[in-house]
Amino acid sequence: MAFGILECNGTLEQVPGTAQLEVLPSKRMTHLKKGKGGDSHIVLIPQPSDDPNDPLNWPLWQRDSILLLYCFCTLMCVGGVGPLLAVITFPILQEFHLTFTQVSLLTGYQLATVGAVVIFTSAVCTKYGKRGPFLISMALLFSGTIWCAASTSYDTLLGARIIQGLGAAVFEAITFALVGDLYHVHQRGSRMAFFVVSQSGLLLLPSLIAGQIGEHMNWRWVFWLLAIFLAVGFIGLLFLGWETTYKRNKIVSSLPNTTTTNELEDNKSTHFGATHVENTELESKDPEQFSATSPIAQSRDSFKKRLRPFSGIYAEESILRLSLRPFYIMANPIIVWSMILIAFSQLWNVLINLLIAQIFAVPPYNLNTAQIGYILVGPMIGGLLGCLLCGLTSDPICRAISKRNNGTYEPEFRLWIMATVPIFCSLGYFTFGNLAERGESPVVMSVIWGIAFVSVQVVTSSIGSYVVDAFPESTIEVFIVTTSIKNFVFFAFSFFMNNWLAEWGAARTFNTIGGIMLAMSATVIPVYVYGKRSRAWWHAKVVLRKS
Repeated sequence: MAFGILECNGTLEQVPGTAQLEVLPSKRMTHLKKGKGGDSHIVLIPQPSDDPNDPLNWPLWQRDSILLLYCFCTLMCVGGVGPLLAVITFPILQEFHLTFTQVSLLTGYQLATVGAVVIFTSAVCTKYGKRGPFLISMALLFSGTIWCAASTSYDTLLGARIIQGLGAAVFEAITFALVGDLYHVHQRGSRMAFFVVSQSGLLLLPSLIAGQIGEHMNWRWVFWLLAIFLAVGFIGLLFLGWETTYKRNKIVSSLPNTTTTNELEDNKSTHFGATHVENTELESKDPEQFSATSPIAQSRDSFKKRLRPFSGIYAEESILRLSLRPFYIMANPIIVWSMILIAFSQLWNVLINLLIAQIFAVPPYNLNTAQIGYILVGPMIGGLLGCLLCGLTSDPICRAISKRNNGTYEPEFRLWIMATVPIFCSLGYFTFGNLAERGESPVVMSVIWGIAFVSVQVVTSSIGSYVVDAFPESTIEVFIVTTSIKNFVFFAFSFFMNNWLAEWGAARTFNTIGGIMLAMSATVIPVYVYGKRSRAWWHAKVVLRKS
């Protein structure tokens, strides 16, 4: 038992996700590629090839720059499109003579569209790479935003929101997989936290700015200005958003990811990822070949060639088969658990965001559009602090525990930081509802919302990193289905959440939300304890059977 994680009691000894981070003396491990500088003792997982077009071989500054570009686009496409409507709810409501529920449904239908098309988007990205779908999505988002700004009725505004939903799908789910494409395991924790800053930490920044624009100019200008930023993001992706998908050799790329030194030397047969390699085959080859290198070093594609929207086929399966794959992975209980926890932790924040007009635009607060926008400062700062917490602690915690675990890394180590979630949920949700019902200071309410929002970052970053490391072959599908579930659940909530708040009151509503989150966070304990056994079961019974 490693730090409370139960070892496997079956015949499968090589468990996917378990990795030897610390370099130990071994003939088999000698030629594996390792990190540089302070990470020179760490085996690179996955192993990069010798191909200069392999994203893992690109300069780190270049990979970080690409991630930064996608973070900007994600902020505009997820933060700018989804929650933007919350602060300009009242002027839209007055101009088109709507109810709060009708305005909420403008976001509800947009998210339902994301949930409906995201499965197909996943299949296209898996088969043809990510660059093309990203460019198409940016074009759809730009055109949908222009349509929103020019809308003359509720129906035309609703149609524009649906177009935005078609474009937002890839940015709400696929971008998580970029971290796995561009970085090794020991680099992912901080980058995942940095990405979560754009995906949810700074999610409310566009809405904060929109409050000022809506109050002093016009709500339509919110969409005109968003369109300008989307155009900037599209140009950036067109020239610098190169393809990050890479079709690597399954055997050599997964070799160090699923085995430890002793297992490589002692086992008669070894399972690597989704590939079965007999020990006789290992012994018949020179150890040099286990450096996971390509036999022929190629030259890197020219800048012009990198601008191709589609660069090849990365999966042999049909689009139909790939579209059905996300439903297949739902047979894995750990994956279903991760989907539910990520989806619901984000759901409550979306609910608060779309209920703030109903809470603060009426007595006793009577805040205007700009003042409602100021309330978003608290959760925005809380989101940044949450991401900072995860970014500064995730990788160091995993390295420290792995070192004490004889250099062996387990993906479950990513879940340690989840111990802070009950604290932030209790201080956030229970306090927010009770203070709102008493009409307490909007400044205090903003701070409390920020505390609750920290828990969203911790859940998303911690479990997101865990899934990327534990089930690398299913990363895209996991986040695709999570996005679909979250958006359809929110779509259902958008029909009754305004009436729910009106009938129950803020205290009872948010006490219920807080209780649900506490119960969900408690499920981390059995997942942590039985996680390795679950990974072994899934690999032995499902993945190997497919291969």
